[in-house]
Amino acid sequence: MSSWKRNNQSIRIAMKEMKANTKVKKVVVKKEEALKLAMDLGVKASKLLLEKQKKLSSLKITTKVAQGIASNADIESEKLVIDGIKKKYPEHFILAEESAYKEYMGEMNRYKFLKEKEWVWIIDPLDGTNNFLNGLDYYGVCISLVHFGEPVVGVVIRPTNGDCFYAIKGKGTKLINFSKDFKKKSRPISLKKTSTKKALSDSLLVTGFATEKGPVFDQEFDLFKKLMGKSRGIRRMGSAALDLCYVARGVFDCFWERGLAAWDVSAAGLICLEAGVLVTDYDGQKFHPFQATIAAARAPLHKELLSLFGNRL
Repeated sequence: MSSWKRNNQSIRIAMKEMKANTKVKKVVVKKEEALKLAMDLGVKASKLLLEKQKKLSSLKITTKVAQGIASNADIESEKLVIDGIKKKYPEHFILAEESAYKEYMGEMNRYKFLKEKEWVWIIDPLDGTNNFLNGLDYYGVCISLVHFGEPVVGVVIRPTNGDCFYAIKGKGTKLINFSKDFKKKSRPISLKKTSTKKALSDSLLVTGFATEKGPVFDQEFDLFKKLMGKSRGIRRMGSAALDLCYVARGVFDCFWERGLAAWDVSAAGLICLEAGVLVTDYDGQKFHPFQATIAAARAPLHKELLSLFGNRL
């Protein structure tokens, strides 16, 4: 054997031994610490958005193909949150709306692989951009931590009125209210896991529409008309995350929508589940953030809602 081969073989053996002797450091995540980080970053992002909304005329607005619009308020809010997460959890994956559009063109199939990763932060830095840019107060900041595709920590903050919904898997959902300057907060209220006695005919529903126009939009509008005729009324508020949170609180009774992204539903879906709201896709499959459709309501109303959908996946 030549000296070159012997040296090369020795190097390979040495590398294998080093790898075998190297202990892989297991990432330990304390959910309470992750929740605190999410809330702290959510508050900072909320303050930033409130300041930006005072100067709407100075914002730069861009259009995302089939994904709505964004502004530099969205981008700066997202950067603030991502930087904070990377500082504490540099090894975690991050899926955030604006950067995901650049990397994956917003196509779920291209980022669905993240469902198999151990720890992924899913962020919507400004859910309800249209509302925000028109001076409306119905928009939110959404931050969640997902473990192998299942949300385990979720925070949604509505900056304009200080409502902050948060949940840890298995520990229920709580609501606090921040003061205008975010320096004070109310005592947390636990959102109870209860069923409802309401029928669909007595219920106030909330929804949105798929961004893409064409047959899909027409199908969703047909469903909207059907549910309008069978309920007490329907609202279209402009922030899916807040809609879901207010279902958890009991302001709305049902929510449904097709074509949402993981960042729209990840935090709010957990908040609903931990408040006792049933959350599935249109076909009744267990909730995860990467589904094409979502339906949320308390039992037994949820079953009545699903019965009207038919095959619409």
